[in-house]
Amino acid sequence: MNINSKTPPCLGKVPVASFNLIQLNSLGSWDVFLSLFSSLTEDPPVAIVLLQDTPASKGLLPYFSRFMSFAPPIAKSTVAWYVSRNLLFEFSVSSCFFPDPEDFMALNSFTPQGCFGSSFTQFRIGNIYACPLGPLSRLVTPKTALPEFNLPYLVTSDSNIHNPAGDHLRLLSSTEERESAPYFNSASDPGLFLLNMPSTYTCFPYTCSHRPSAIDLTFANPLIFPVGRFWEASSLPLTGSHHVPICFSLAPSDPKSDQSRPWWQESDWLAIADPLPSWQIPPPLLRPSLTQLDQCCDSSLSVLTSTMGALAHRFRPSPRSIPEWSPLLTTLPKEFTKVMHMA
Repeated sequence: MNINSKTPPCLGKVPVASFNLIQLNSLGSWDVFLSLFSSLTEDPPVAIVLLQDTPASKGLLPYFSRFMSFAPPIAKSTVAWYVSRNLLFEFSVSSCFFPDPEDFMALNSFTPQGCFGSSFTQFRIGNIYACPLGPLSRLVTPKTALPEFNLPYLVTSDSNIHNPAGDHLRLLSSTEERESAPYFNSASDPGLFLLNMPSTYTCFPYTCSHRPSAIDLTFANPLIFPVGRFWEASSLPLTGSHHVPICFSLAPSDPKSDQSRPWWQESDWLAIADPLPSWQIPPPLLRPSLTQLDQCCDSSLSVLTSTMGALAHRFRPSPRSIPEWSPLLTTLPKEFTKVMHMA
């Protein structure tokens, strides 16, 4: 793969601790751009904004004072980056261009102190826009978009493809399955994880003839997946785009969140049930206010859960553990992969 990149003149002097990122398809609209950036606040600070279908004019991107823009060096780029100027004071970034410069660009970030509590001095984040499928469609190849990379790597995309991994409630046509399979197969080969919350819609079409969909996808390789703190598509106000702004965060694991937790499946429920008959709900207050009622319920529930938790078996979760995971959820992806390979 031929990659043209600029090497930064110097590396940053501080470790990369955490990132808050936002992704949005801005529909080529300046109004959408201004609506998004005007909604950003200093707390929590946003480090990087990744735009697809950017409102570029004659090769020039809109200006926003707190960010520096990056885009492929062509007249009409569909992808762009906006990096916080505060972030650029702390470490170095360099642009990275691929054989599909119009629709794909990546930034390499450097710091000799290590990224996200690891020993890696560099990580990469990619940004992809795939034009809607049709006679004039353009898709970044799976090999370019989802490579096997020996450094922390995360890629965001407006993919315009539908797959059960992103929306398991959607009934797919054979055409949709055939178009999305190469990308998800390419992601599974190097072990890339999909960060999207299952069946969380990211696109709400303006017309009633089209369904909401999950076509804005975020993949992370195994080296950066453990530092993915959250992914959600509901915290920022709407911008006028039929895509919703997507927020996600990268940060080292919090020691407090890594403390041991009750392992209910392996606990002795007979032993746990023994002290429960002696547990009593505090007597109700006479005409309590809503605040007093909440405090009473919270304190009663806290006593109950602490009593049960003290007697339960405990385990220390790994950075990749998911609280709602179950053996059934382990089986379903395996069966789905078998069926996809047999198709």
